[in-house]
Amino acid sequence: MTEIAGGDLDLAEVEGINPHETQYLYTDIFAHRSYLPPGTTLPPDAVVLDAGANIGMFALFVKTMCPSAQVYAFEPLPPVFEALTRNLRRHGVAGRAYPYGLSDHDGDTEFVYYPGYSIMSAQHSHAATDLDRAFVRELVLREHAAELGDDLGLLDEMLAHHFREVLYPCPLRRLSTVIAELALSRVDLLKIDVQRAEIEVLDGIDDRHWPLIRRVAVEVHDEPGTATEGRLELVLRALGGRGYRAHVLPATDEGSLGRRIVFAEA
Repeated sequence: MTEIAGGDLDLAEVEGINPHETQYLYTDIFAHRSYLPPGTTLPPDAVVLDAGANIGMFALFVKTMCPSAQVYAFEPLPPVFEALTRNLRRHGVAGRAYPYGLSDHDGDTEFVYYPGYSIMSAQHSHAATDLDRAFVRELVLREHAAELGDDLGLLDEMLAHHFREVLYPCPLRRLSTVIAELALSRVDLLKIDVQRAEIEVLDGIDDRHWPLIRRVAVEVHDEPGTATEGRLELVLRALGGRGYRAHVLPATDEGSLGRRIVFAEA
């Protein structure tokens, strides 16, 4: 077995949408290991599915730690998908990128893309622009309050620009449709980070395919006072009911907005 525990990456060789996002993703995935608990292992020829791949930072993490892994990455937004495909090619990640999102049905939908914060882009039905903008504002103030002082007008103007809504029609596929088409006999790790659409991704897995999935790392939104409130317990119960040992990983900064990572192992 190959242990996933660290690794180096030259960020100058990673194509991103925004430099601050690239640095954030690197810190979150490589330094904080936000999707995986310490000691997690994968076989040398691991099969990894990355739902909500963005620019491919998690795929690069897997490549660094498990060079022979096959990574199938899913990213529906065209500007982000272009960066994803170039990063996978440049870094020699085995596998393939797919220009669609995962859901509980095959079809098409509209996505809201934030040019300044692409990692928070979401299906239109799940987008929460004001909530996500407020979360980023909180983080900025926490880290740079002294520099900003009392005049926050410039910060609010900048965030309004970063979170301007650009709409894209995007295709969706069920995960079981994909597993069947790829004829996968196993999935060593399914990583899901899809901005409030995690339930739909899980619901898109047929009963016959669940036994193929050995580990799941899913970002769960459980935001008080919203439609996602109570979702964390719902996901834990659902995975436990399918025989997984599921637990919540220690929170990073995202935990303050009700976002937690659930890691489950069969």
